Amino acid sequence: MNTTAKSGRTLIACRIFEEELHAVLDTELGCEDIQIVWVDSGLHCDLNLLEEELAKAFATARIAGRDVRMLFGRGCHPEIDSLAGKCAIRTTPVKNCIEAFLGEKAKKPAEDRTVVMTPTWIRTWPHSVRTFLGWNEVDIRMNMGRYDRILVADPGLNPLTDEEILDFFDLVQVPVEVMSLDLGLFRETVARLLE
Repeated sequence: MNTTAKSGRTLIACRIFEEELHAVLDTELGCEDIQIVWVDSGLHCDLNLLEEELAKAFATARIAGRDVRMLFGRGCHPEIDSLAGKCAIRTTPVKNCIEAFLGEKAKKPAEDRTVVMTPTWIRTWPHSVRTFLGWNEVDIRMNMGRYDRILVADPGLNPLTDEEILDFFDLVQVPVEVMSLDLGLFRETVARLLE
C-alpha cells in the first residue's frame, strides 16, 4: 500500500485500476490533486491480508480527517461493504474491476466460457497466484482450463506486447484475444464515486 498526492479527499483503490484511473482523473475529471491510497491487486488471493490492508488504509485516511471513497469491486472481499460501512466510506456499486470497465457487458463473456482481463491483470496475475496461492504451472493450467479464451479489454494506455501475450498463453494454455476498451463507463463510475 502506498499513497500519491494530497488533498481533502482520499481514494482507496485497487492497483489494478492504476493506469486507467490516472487517465480519467488527470485528463477528464480534473482531479489531479486527489490522494490515492493504492492496495496491491494480488491481495485478492488472500482475503485476510486484503482485509488487513484495507483496514490500514481506512484508518490512515480517517486519522487524517479526509473524505474517503473506495474503488474496489463489491465481490473482491465478501465483507467489503461491511468493512467500508463501519468507517462510513463510500464504495462503487460494481461487482469487480471488469464490471467497472464493461458494465452489464461483463456478464456475456462469462456465459461463453471467456474470462475478461485487462493488460494489468495479464501482467500481475501470474505473480499473484504464485505468491499468494502457491500455484505452479500445473495449478494455473488446471484453474484456467475451464475457459475457452481470455479476452483482454485494452484501453490502449499501455498495450501488451506480442511477447507478453505469448508468454501468458504459454503459461495458461488458453487462447488470448485483445479487444479495444473505451473508458467512458469507467469514467462515469469514478465520477459518481467522487461526486
